[in-house]
Amino acid sequence: MAKLTGTRPFGMRDKIAYAFGDVANDCTFILSSTFLMKFYINVMGVESWIVGVMMMVARIVDAFTDMTMGRIVDLSRPTKAGKFRPWILRGSGLVAVASFLMYAIWLKEAAMPIKLVWMFVTYLLWGSVFYTMVNIPYGSMASAITTDPTQRTQLSVYRNAGATVAGLIIGAGIPAVVYNADGSLSGEKFSVMAAVYVRFGGRLLSHLLLRLL
Repeated sequence: MAKLTGTRPFGMRDKIAYAFGDVANDCTFILSSTFLMKFYINVMGVESWIVGVMMMVARIVDAFTDMTMGRIVDLSRPTKAGKFRPWILRGSGLVAVASFLMYAIWLKEAAMPIKLVWMFVTYLLWGSVFYTMVNIPYGSMASAITTDPTQRTQLSVYRNAGATVAGLIIGAGIPAVVYNADGSLSGEKFSVMAAVYVRFGGRLLSHLLLRLL
C-alpha cells in the first residue's frame, strides 16, 4: 500500500521522532510543574497562596484555550508542511521564550506588584497560549502519521517514553546544579538552567520531530 500511495511506510523512525516531541514539550512542562512554585516562593518571595491562585486561574483559562486551539487546527487548511507542523513551528520558539521569562531572576528585587504582574502574564502566555499552540497540534499529529490503531498505540507508548526521559533529565539535572552548599535555591543558577533546558527542548522539537516525521 505504501508503494501505491507513494508514502513512506510507518516505522521506528516515526516512533522515535514522536517520542522526541514529548521530550521537548516536557522540558518546559515538567520544569514548571516541578520547580516553578518553589522558585517563586523561595527565590522571588511570593506567597504560596498567590502562586496557587495563579495556577488555578491558568487551568480555568486552559479549558477555553485548549478547545479554541483544537478548533483552529481543525479549520486550518493543509499546506506543503502539513496541517499540524506550521502551528508547532510557530509556537515552539514562543513557548521556549515564555518559559525562560517565567524565571525572571532579574526582577528579584523589584516591587511585589511588578513581580506578580510578570508572574501571571508570563505563566498564562507560556501555558495557556503558546504551550497549547504546540501541544494540541502535536497530540493531533498521530492521526496524520498513521491510520492504523495498533500503530497509533505504539506512538502513544513512545510518547509516554519521551515524557519519562524528560522527567529524568529535569529531575536529575536541576537539583544537581541549582542548590547552594547550604541547601538554598540559587535563583541565578536556576535561570541559567531554565535557559539551557528550554533551548534543548526547542532544538529537539524543531530539528527532530519536524524533520524526521
